[in-house]
Amino acid sequence: MGTKSFYKTIAFMSLFLAAALPTLVVRIPAAEDYLEHLSRMYILAASGTNEANPYYQVSWALYPYLAMDLIVPLLGRVISIEAAAKVFFLASQLLIVTGAVALEIAVKRRHALAGFAALLALHSMPFSLGLVEFEFGTGIALCGIATWIVLSRHDRRLCFAVNAIFVPVLCLSHMFALGIYGLTIGILEFRRLLVPTVDVRRLLISAIGLAGPAVLMFGLMNLSGATTSASDNQWWFAAKPIWLALFLNGYNIALAAGSGAALAVLLIYGAIKRDLYLSTDGKWIAYGFLLVFVAMPFKLFGSRMADIRMITAALLILPAFVNFAPRARSFSYFVAAIVGAVIVANIGYTSYVWISYQDDYKAMKASFALLRQNSFVLVGSSSAPGPNLFLEAPMSRSPTLAVHYAKAFVSSLYTLPGTHAVEVRPKWQHLDVNGKTESYQPPSFTTLKTIADGGNVSGAPLYIHNWPNDFDYVYLLGRHQTDALPNILTAIFTDRRFTLYRTRRANSSE
Repeated sequence: MGTKSFYKTIAFMSLFLAAALPTLVVRIPAAEDYLEHLSRMYILAASGTNEANPYYQVSWALYPYLAMDLIVPLLGRVISIEAAAKVFFLASQLLIVTGAVALEIAVKRRHALAGFAALLALHSMPFSLGLVEFEFGTGIALCGIATWIVLSRHDRRLCFAVNAIFVPVLCLSHMFALGIYGLTIGILEFRRLLVPTVDVRRLLISAIGLAGPAVLMFGLMNLSGATTSASDNQWWFAAKPIWLALFLNGYNIALAAGSGAALAVLLIYGAIKRDLYLSTDGKWIAYGFLLVFVAMPFKLFGSRMADIRMITAALLILPAFVNFAPRARSFSYFVAAIVGAVIVANIGYTSYVWISYQDDYKAMKASFALLRQNSFVLVGSSSAPGPNLFLEAPMSRSPTLAVHYAKAFVSSLYTLPGTHAVEVRPKWQHLDVNGKTESYQPPSFTTLKTIADGGNVSGAPLYIHNWPNDFDYVYLLGRHQTDALPNILTAIFTDRRFTLYRTRRANSSE
């Protein structure tokens, strides 16, 4: 190993360890959906025991988001569920980075750029919002693409055999990760068979070899009772340039925009000077990803950020096909300094946010002691979101932990039938969110007040139409509301990010 390669390896490993620090130093990563996943893990682990939550049932099938549901409760038999969930999260981050590096080695037979790009992605928008299963599945997808590329040089029949292993694993890890895997390999195969002439027979064999296992898995999943959400898809075409600008940091808009601008300048300058260029395969993948990104809705089958996830895929896959050969050594050092600075800035800010939320999570756990066991908890929002919505998001799913600490029913816990193994029992499904027409976003205090006063709110979720009589407690996330429905709500715990109220129903039953 040369001196330059040695220093690059040291720099990469140092940044890699630094990127893992936020996860290692906190008890609960401050990522929105992570807390909902953690709550589901508690329900799964307690199922069939005396500690089981009375309002939720476990219904196993070949669901498309099953990896965490299988691994964490099993690991939780050895360590705590909280620790097991964090191990799964850390493993997902490790898969992302090592998978990107493996892909670049498969393409170039050396590591140059992909690992650093993966470190840029670790705390980007989708991952910072706690899409842990997507992160885990994407890491597996990267390994699968790398394996395909290596094997395709030697024995294509072995490619299809290995594909038959990766596809079921991806189907049960995350459907979008399967899509990234299939799209990338599909583009590479299509290009290979299209040039210089179209070989229809080989094209048909490749299509069957690639798609066959997926079709079989979809059939088995459907037979087992797993489904995809029937929610309408939502396109936000005007927001796509915004996602590109704000992608690199999920907590701070200014930092994300600054990071994005700095990297964009480097990419454009490098391309103009021909110091940076895509291979032919890379161009095909880039064009394919761009078309899918433009066409992709923001919400796909009830899963949000579908188009933003394509940016994640591009950042993790395309660097393996990028060649960086600067004519001036000074430009190479400048690029390294800027990329390193952006990685460090994002790690530093993520660490600050995660550490700052630990006291809020402690306060939330303390408030659970005031809940009557087996009670019904409604989660709402006390005020409109602030200017930095993503910075406030890590609190939104924290009340779902009451399903473990108070054995409570919590309105904001994701329980879409046919998606995850945890569902609301039939007796209480009138309080469950209807995924076809409603969202799990906490209803606003204004909406709750209007309904409590006998008014009607167009489009209000059905589960809150009689909330003063159906729920024992209300968490209002955000700043404290003074005199919030004093004839119905009594504040019993106040923190800087939430207030816990006891309802008139709870007062009358105590």
